[in-house]
Amino acid sequence: MPKESLEINLAGIRLTRNPAKPLYLQLYDQFREMILQQRLRPGDRLPASRNLAKELGVSRVIVNQAYEQLIMEGYLVGRTGAGTFVAPVLPDHLLSASGPREAGRSQQTPMAVHGREPQGALARQELRPFEIGIPSLDHFPYKVWQQVANKVLKGFKNYHLGYGDTLGHWELRQAIASYLRVARAVNCEAGQVIVVTGSQQGLNLITRCLLQKGETVWMEDPGYPGARTAFAEAGAEICNIPIEEDGLNIGYAIERCPEARMVYITPSHQFPLGRTLSRAKRLQLLEWARQHHLWILEDDYDSEFRYEGNPLASVQGLDTGGRVIYTGTFSKVLFPGLRLAYIVLPFVEMVETFFKIKQSTDRQSPILEQLIVARFMEDGYFLRHIRKMRLLYAERQAILVSLLHEQAGNLFRLSVSPSGMHILCRLPDKTDLPRFREEAKRMGLNISVINDYTQQVLPPTLALGFTAFSKYRMRVAAGQLAKCVELALLP
Repeated sequence: MPKESLEINLAGIRLTRNPAKPLYLQLYDQFREMILQQRLRPGDRLPASRNLAKELGVSRVIVNQAYEQLIMEGYLVGRTGAGTFVAPVLPDHLLSASGPREAGRSQQTPMAVHGREPQGALARQELRPFEIGIPSLDHFPYKVWQQVANKVLKGFKNYHLGYGDTLGHWELRQAIASYLRVARAVNCEAGQVIVVTGSQQGLNLITRCLLQKGETVWMEDPGYPGARTAFAEAGAEICNIPIEEDGLNIGYAIERCPEARMVYITPSHQFPLGRTLSRAKRLQLLEWARQHHLWILEDDYDSEFRYEGNPLASVQGLDTGGRVIYTGTFSKVLFPGLRLAYIVLPFVEMVETFFKIKQSTDRQSPILEQLIVARFMEDGYFLRHIRKMRLLYAERQAILVSLLHEQAGNLFRLSVSPSGMHILCRLPDKTDLPRFREEAKRMGLNISVINDYTQQVLPPTLALGFTAFSKYRMRVAAGQLAKCVELALLP
């Protein structure tokens, strides 16, 4: 039975009209301190936002924003129809904290590099603006997911407890193939699909199966560092290819490294510049690949999120020579903790080689998650969720652009693609980038700098994620970002 609402000592909550710290952050800090000092304990129910707002003499929006921030960071949990409660389990490093922290900052968690989780013993990574590649976890359909999971568990059999198919649960492979044929114009059957435990494992598996040590790979520059790492670990020679307005500079690649064995591309939304590989270049690349036995590794990491017109068709769908290996992930459309991605091979005959190497790596991906995702897709929830997120992200992209213009239109030059999960923000040329990084870290911002993804020296440009953050949180962070730039400008 849930506890009765607490009679919090409202005299202990002090809110002041301080332009340096919004009211919702003041309320957030004070509730967090109560939790850490165990004045509020696991399972305690907080007052309804309407009642608390009335007692404090503030807008209900302010209370809701504080509650939402605390829920996002794991201090509170919301229960539909029951209220808001202190979370039953808090991260260990928070329990040992001595007092309140500055909102949006972590005392012990290092800044994530390239939007990726840091390695180490920490149980959770705080989500901070403007982390890239993270979906809107606050809009994930938890209730539907739970319903689907319950149906799966009711049908769970003894044989599910043993070893499953190394290549992936057959129903999930069928669901993926069906989805890709319709949504991405990928020519495939379930037998060509391999389920992997995350996109990085997929990249490593592909390089182990198709590359020999010393062979050359065309790599987008700037480009995704996970792919660069996979090629380097496979002993490949990386040929860095610059990006033009219409995508990879194929002429440059052919002239510099004509002997290449593989090319890595993110054609629908080039990472991180956001450009699209033109149809003419797609056909040129496919023809070169057919004639010179070049493998094309197409990473379609966030193509679902296009905000103008329909999503672009895949390069794989244009391939008539069987040269494209297609990869995708559920991390961007569902949630990163799911750890499921997939590979589509051009021929079923190639599957046996991949099977042998994957079996020696991890045997199989977790069966329960595969069953839930398969059912989630089969019942139509997957496409429904994508459509909902596409509308939400288009709105959030427009909000961030408007906020940046409003906060510091004279400082930033923005580059906005009609797709993807981040925008580009060009800083003034006289920005002291190391100083800027320090200021951003001090203010609790998670900043990705394009120079971290390239072998070139490029103008100071940021990739700013917007998909995971509310309007209010982006408004605060946009002001902080402008302040960081002002503090880092050289005389």
